[in-house]
Amino acid sequence: MKKLIIDDNTLLLKDVKEFVFGKKTYSGVEISTVTQARVKKAFDHLQALIEKKTPIYGVTTGFGDSCHRTISPDQAEELQRNLVAYLSCGTGPTIPEKATRATFLIRLKSLSRGYSGVSPEFLEKMAFFLENNWTPVVPREGSLGASGDLIPLAYLARALQGQGEIHAPSNSSGKATLILSEVMAQAKVAPYVFKPKEALAMVNGTSTMAGLCLVNLTQAEYLTELAATSTAWLCLALQGRTEAFGPLVNEKAGSHPGQALVAKKVRTLLEAESYRPARAQDTPVKNGQTQGVVQDRYSLRCTPQILGPIVETIDQGSLWLEQEINSTTDNPLISEEGTLEMGGNFYGGYLSHSMDYLKISLANLTDLLDRQLMMLIDEKSNRGLPPNLADWSSLPESDRHLHHGLKGLHQAVSAITSEVMSKAMPNSIFSRSSESHNQDKVSLGMSAAVQCSEMLEQVFTVQSLYLICLAQALDLRGLKLEGPDSSSLYQNVRAHVPFVKRDMALGDHVRALSNRLKELSYEKA
Repeated sequence: MKKLIIDDNTLLLKDVKEFVFGKKTYSGVEISTVTQARVKKAFDHLQALIEKKTPIYGVTTGFGDSCHRTISPDQAEELQRNLVAYLSCGTGPTIPEKATRATFLIRLKSLSRGYSGVSPEFLEKMAFFLENNWTPVVPREGSLGASGDLIPLAYLARALQGQGEIHAPSNSSGKATLILSEVMAQAKVAPYVFKPKEALAMVNGTSTMAGLCLVNLTQAEYLTELAATSTAWLCLALQGRTEAFGPLVNEKAGSHPGQALVAKKVRTLLEAESYRPARAQDTPVKNGQTQGVVQDRYSLRCTPQILGPIVETIDQGSLWLEQEINSTTDNPLISEEGTLEMGGNFYGGYLSHSMDYLKISLANLTDLLDRQLMMLIDEKSNRGLPPNLADWSSLPESDRHLHHGLKGLHQAVSAITSEVMSKAMPNSIFSRSSESHNQDKVSLGMSAAVQCSEMLEQVFTVQSLYLICLAQALDLRGLKLEGPDSSSLYQNVRAHVPFVKRDMALGDHVRALSNRLKELSYEKA
């Protein structure tokens, strides 16, 4: 294992994922000597400004609307402690541990660029937490997404002071939620004392929403791949047409890269199963009617055009996220020459738009799964499969009408899809003036990321319900998947959900499969 180096180079999204999702590549982080020197130079510039009694926002002035109220330089450290204290009012569920670990790393990268005026010792303390896999417990409510994720990031600052709770390795396998002061006392680690501006630098950025965006985009990318795989399985189960996934439609006639990528994914999966139906143009006609469908419904045939924009939305969101990670999202900033400049890099506009676009994409993806499942479950459209995918072949004819197979699963999908779609309204349009009208236009990026995270939880459930139905349909057809990707996914489904011979309760099986799919999204990131 090696250290993730924090230096002048761009911190790539793939390396952040490698570090956060526990693939055992990186044992910790290391701040390069060049970076430490640059950070020390900015810190020295800040100290010189303080000695000159220069009014410095958030250091020798109050915060926000109180920026006209001056603070004595000898009270600067107390001001930083008070900032963390009054911002420690987070509420609601906590942010997922992986998102918070990403937040810590992203904040370290932001502050290491030498524009924030923090000390090298401050960054070393942050690196120590990452090295030891100490991840603060952070409530997710309270951020307006401008002036930074003030309240969530205050919990990272509290952790450096030795306050609050953390997720940390326990003596038993896995992690436990522990009282940080007890952990630090046992490890003989002293709490950190903030120097001027360090608490402000910690809280005044977009790193919490960025950490949650990382998790959201990772999960969404995997769900989009699953939707493409589900489309291939549906085509097999319904004995559908394949021309809609061919190069003519998607690469020659069509020109969108996302569309082409999805079509190739579906096409490759079908080829791996040696599925080569007759072309539609060769469909026989008898008594004025075709003896078979010449084209499938939109929810099957148009999958590349439906999922293609989602693929490109995720790509764009990932680009914005990588750029945000490599930006200094702080205020005020200190130039290489030692001048002080105020700006708004703490405004999470790019991430807010990314999550809003992703929310719309997730609503479309979930609606696609619901429409596809309707085709599969309904005996009027499933092309010879039993109604509701009940295993009629193993039932006496007199008992068949007693069993309704997977009818309940589609009812659940329909209900959850409606809930997912209701959350697709963009958060960024609901900006409101706050903090005595100092924060009079805010991004609400954290709100968008949180709501997107809630949607993803439900999309995993919908995808799990649908995969159970698809596996049932393939088994009813007597199809054995041979392609490596499809057979691996099928084995994961069957490891958690049995073939349904008689009506049975499936709730626990659905939850187990959904949790497994979430794990796979990180493993395949």
